Amino acid sequence: MKILHTADWHLGRSLRGVSLLDDQAHVLDQIFKTIVSRNIDVLIVAGDIYDKASPPEAAVKLYSDFIERVYEETEAAIVVIAGNHDSGQRLGAVTKLLDKTRILIRGPLEKNELPLLLEDEHGPVAFSALPYGEIYAARRVFGDETIRTPEDVLRHQVDAARQQKPKGVRWVIVAHAFVTDCQPSESERRLAVGTVEMVSQAIFDGADYVALGHLHRPQMAGSETIRYSGSPLAFGFDEADTLKSMTIFDLKADGVVTNLEQIEFEPLRRVREVKGLLADLVADAQAAPSDDLICAILLDEGALVEPAAQLRPFYPNILQTLREKKKDLVISTAGRAQSKLDDPVGVISEFVAYVRGETPSEAEQGVVVKLLDEPIREEV
Repeated sequence: MKILHTADWHLGRSLRGVSLLDDQAHVLDQIFKTIVSRNIDVLIVAGDIYDKASPPEAAVKLYSDFIERVYEETEAAIVVIAGNHDSGQRLGAVTKLLDKTRILIRGPLEKNELPLLLEDEHGPVAFSALPYGEIYAARRVFGDETIRTPEDVLRHQVDAARQQKPKGVRWVIVAHAFVTDCQPSESERRLAVGTVEMVSQAIFDGADYVALGHLHRPQMAGSETIRYSGSPLAFGFDEADTLKSMTIFDLKADGVVTNLEQIEFEPLRRVREVKGLLADLVADAQAAPSDDLICAILLDEGALVEPAAQLRPFYPNILQTLREKKKDLVISTAGRAQSKLDDPVGVISEFVAYVRGETPSEAEQGVVVKLLDEPIREEV
């Protein structure tokens, strides 16, 4: 059985105000073409279909059109789960209308984790789709008030799925979790606040393959057969150099995973950083204009006037400019202060940093505070 594992589409997401919907349609088309060209038997999407619980209409249409296309134009089965960004109720609302012999879409938690059973020439394979679930929801579903962490939730799900799996059949688990010792990205939302969010890979004992979602970098989770496919697109500049891929593998008669392969996505627009002196960056951009989503890291020492405006004619999607000396200093490409207007000291500090490339000294801050504290005199 040939299986394609992908996850974390985050349909409807934007990057610093720039919509990624066309970029997402572009990678979904690559997934579809891979299903056809590689004769995929099962498509897995391991959560975070959407970027928010109430996605925009265009994102919902993109997802539904894709699922319909796979169902109508290929023979592939489809296994989808809700992630922590999704609304489980929304994603699972139409499951009763689906072909239960070929499609398993799991939204809310369920006490009876019934698998999708698919047959190949060697017999059945059980696919257990375990959607992300909040702690309090899991307590209600499983009737256990001792559930306190994401690991407790997932352990209950796996135990329930194990009870429903026919004895002796090959077993694939689809889950959305943060497995211990894996590498996150800045663009991921925490799964839990005030408690440990990570889970042990030992939870999945007995599964032949575990298709994970949540972390956006493709990686193994302690084993070659417990894996994150990663997201199809980079959602932050910390992922600029990260390989974005989907994972394909064969599940043999004895449950052994073979021919495991990462197929790289070709993005419509790359998320990338450019670094150098502003004059050099402008010259490079003029020589090779690009629609890529760009962060410029400036090596200049002195004051700069509207660096993003100088680059934008050639890089229309320049989204961020930073100073190399202080990369955490964000220079607003629109010239707007990020501080609230009721914090004039903060607004002035940002303006000085924007023009000069470094924040005011303590002495300069003192002058600002003194001037702001002086009473305003009005002429009568």
